[in-house]
Amino acid sequence: MPTRLDDALIHQNYGTLEQVVDTDPRWFDRFYFDLQAIDGSLSIAQGIGVYPNMGVMDGFSLFCLPDKQVNVRASRELVNGNRDEMDVGPIHAEILVPMKSWRFWLEENAQGATYDFTYTSDFKALDPLRLISDFEGRRVWDWTHFGHVGRVEGWAKLDGKTYELKPDTHYAIRDRSWGVRPGVAVIEDTTAWFRQANWGTRYNWCCVQLESFYLWYFLAHETDGTPRYFEGLIRWADSHGGHQEKVVKLDRKLDFAEGEHFLNAAVDVHLLSGKVLHVNMKRLDTSIRLRGGNYGGYKGLIHGMKQGPLAIDGERWEPADNRVLPVTAGITEHVVEVTCGDERGCGIFEIPYGS
Repeated sequence: MPTRLDDALIHQNYGTLEQVVDTDPRWFDRFYFDLQAIDGSLSIAQGIGVYPNMGVMDGFSLFCLPDKQVNVRASRELVNGNRDEMDVGPIHAEILVPMKSWRFWLEENAQGATYDFTYTSDFKALDPLRLISDFEGRRVWDWTHFGHVGRVEGWAKLDGKTYELKPDTHYAIRDRSWGVRPGVAVIEDTTAWFRQANWGTRYNWCCVQLESFYLWYFLAHETDGTPRYFEGLIRWADSHGGHQEKVVKLDRKLDFAEGEHFLNAAVDVHLLSGKVLHVNMKRLDTSIRLRGGNYGGYKGLIHGMKQGPLAIDGERWEPADNRVLPVTAGITEHVVEVTCGDERGCGIFEIPYGS
């Protein structure tokens, strides 16, 4: 189980805090956070990462509406090891109650988006998973990860309009990870690694919540759907025992419009206990284009690269749809309405292809 200290950006190895830091420049310790309006009208994503072997902390904020996305990115040097201070330019986060409550806020900036809200979890966090991939003696990735979900309360503002964020209408996910993975600090071609390690050409990451449980999974697969790697977990609400269960298999039916424009996912979730959950995820109007947060690289930069004492950048994408504005193509977080039986919820369905 994660402890209160595991919520802070202070990990030094793939395990716990008493271990010694790895020398790989790609070592990272970071969080990804996303809130979703359950009607699909708004999503805000924020992330902050520490790269101790590079002496860097960077972060991003993505303010997303159906017709636009506002990106703010910032990077700073670590000063006297101040990796516990989650402040990068105008982007801030604070742990209020470990493993329970965080505050996120974005100060005034050149892009004109601001917010201040508190996240409170509804469930216990998932037990951490360690994902490892080696090829010919080279560690392609090795990182530890856990997910969490809850609700938010506060406000957001863009172009003079204020959005009230309320727990009954704004759900949220929180993703914590640390270790080594491609696309961090060092630009390199990993195409051969992925192909030769039989990792697959595509993936699907999902984190969604309903009243009685939340579902997290990561599936790597080929373009034709052939599975290559899978990990999945659900966490039941305290009212349903509060326990965690392993997902042993998924049966997915994905619906796309022309050009792999994602519409819907019907997923049968097979649990180790033998129970099968029939979960449907319908795409709503807002999607988050993670290239705006530097995922996959943008403007010649990737996460963890040195940019000097402090660098702040950003832009607006209007529209953010990559069918109209190709620069936005890449990893996309689709906000989805989730149903299972009579329950309704919300969450994120992520794919790195299509639109």
